[in-house]
Amino acid sequence: MIDLDKVIREVSKRLNLDRDLVAAVCKHPFQQAVDQMKDDEDTRDILFNQLFKFKLKRRFKEDKTRQYTK
Repeated sequence: MIDLDKVIREVSKRLNLDRDLVAAVCKHPFQQAVDQMKDDEDTRDILFNQLFKFKLKRRFKEDKTRQYTK
């Protein structure tokens, strides 16, 4: 499995860039997805280009603010 820290270190070394800058760029899409998932108003699906797509279940698409009950 790929370790994000290893990728950040390798890219930083190859491009001779600051590690914090590379980390911010690498983590940005995932942080953006987390922020979008936490947004009560946004019910759009999340697509990571060329990787995969998160789709909301129908009960959340209808009303994302409603609490889930069994």
